[in-house]
Amino acid sequence: MQAVILCAGSGERMKPLTETMSKVMIPVANKPLLQWTIDSLDEIADEIILVIRKEQKDILDAFPHCTILYQDKPLGTANAIACCEGHVKGSFIVIMGDDYVSREDMEKLSRHALSAGYCHVNDTEKFGIFSIKEGKIADIIEKPRNAEGNTVNCGIYVFDERIFDAIRKTELSEREEYEITDSIRLLIKQGIEITAVQLKDWQPVGYPWHLLDLNKKILEKTGSLIGKAEIKPGACIEEPVAIGDGSIIGPNCYIRKHSSIGKNCKVGNSCEIKNSIIMDNSHVPHLNYVGDSIIGRNCNLAAGTIFANLRLDEKNVKMKIKAEKIDSGRRKLGCVVGDNVKFGINVSVMPGKKIWPNLTILPCTVVKEDVTSSR
Repeated sequence: MQAVILCAGSGERMKPLTETMSKVMIPVANKPLLQWTIDSLDEIADEIILVIRKEQKDILDAFPHCTILYQDKPLGTANAIACCEGHVKGSFIVIMGDDYVSREDMEKLSRHALSAGYCHVNDTEKFGIFSIKEGKIADIIEKPRNAEGNTVNCGIYVFDERIFDAIRKTELSEREEYEITDSIRLLIKQGIEITAVQLKDWQPVGYPWHLLDLNKKILEKTGSLIGKAEIKPGACIEEPVAIGDGSIIGPNCYIRKHSSIGKNCKVGNSCEIKNSIIMDNSHVPHLNYVGDSIIGRNCNLAAGTIFANLRLDEKNVKMKIKAEKIDSGRRKLGCVVGDNVKFGINVSVMPGKKIWPNLTILPCTVVKEDVTSSR
């Protein structure tokens, strides 16, 4: 069986991280999102096909063993799948590159010629809902506000060549995209049965805080992933954690569980890292607190820089996503920092803030709003 992984999304909701990397290349537990997806397909798919944009050189460099197909314009999921016509044969898996699905769930899906994965969730507003009858998909309701049921479409499918005929008949949606859910409806109207498969271990990654959720999930499954790092005296490490090759941890620091620290990083004296992701070549060297935060590559925190993760009123932290304040649903959420950011001494960052790449944050600054230019 072949597997098609859709990777061409722009990742607007993941900014500032996606200013300098593709969304599927954001590391979780020290491996790109896309690598975890490919690992789940091991021994299930004999060919991995990545649908990307031509400018996504980071994906090309990281996955030279995969087949690459290009989506010229971002015209929706159906348009992305259409790029594979003539290359795939028989049944093939389709999955979003930024979603996590376990190998067990992949195997369940692959047992059927046509299938779609679903899960039960409490908040269905941001998902399509499946109507299921006798184990088959009867209909799809797109992102309903008050729909009955909580059986959501996970966006993971097994198709065969018949999907391409349906895509050719699919019209542009209100979002001016070709939606694969509209193509699926056309198959259903033709009397073609699509098996509904309940997934047990699916994690969508739509917002920055979902990276922390997935980081925790993976580390709980794998246990600690510690490479050739130097652990100095006085370093207290609560497992599970991920620590990359060449990193220096300590002396006298506290790494709390579900934290991931990349390659060639430094966590030094009197620092605490709690439930965070720190990417390659970043330094948290002395007198720092990083809580429930994501730090990009090649960043440096000067002494006394603190990332707060809890509001004084203890309400859920909101984060600005595409000019709209979105409730993260999390009581604790710190900062999201892009690549190559330098912090001066005694910087304080309030919960839920974002800092764009390549910036310098001046000493004694209190970051109360997102930072998109130097200050």
